[in-house]
Amino acid sequence: MLPLLLALCLVALYGGYRVYMGIATITYEVRQCQEPLTEQSTWADVQAAACEPASADALTMALMRGEERVEPDGVSGSVLTWEAWAVNSPEHSVDLDLTEPAETVVIGEPEAQRVRVALTSDASDTRWGGFIGGRGPTSYWVLVTPAG
Repeated sequence: MLPLLLALCLVALYGGYRVYMGIATITYEVRQCQEPLTEQSTWADVQAAACEPASADALTMALMRGEERVEPDGVSGSVLTWEAWAVNSPEHSVDLDLTEPAETVVIGEPEAQRVRVALTSDASDTRWGGFIGGRGPTSYWVLVTPAG
């Protein structure tokens, strides 16, 4: 009886953790924009920038869980996917490497129709990163405006 009770407690703890942390599949869709965007850009600005889906082949992207670098579980066209991601984790950051320099890179939330954060770059404008924060959606856009 005691082993069964212990097993049930472990299952309940695991299930509670998954619900509390919001374990879900998240996606980041890469889009190339015609106009630069900032963290203060409105959704109307995003629409006016004519951001179209772009192949994810032109970049390497990882999510950071604290100091742990997590590569995508799948890439299909313009969409990068991470399975079993803790959506409610406060440690969610992005590390992005581009093959060509960009003028701006922002992360948007298409469902909420808002820009969540602007990423910062290195001197070459090819490596970008930033803190996304916790309790986000499960679908993001990576809005890249090429340099020049």
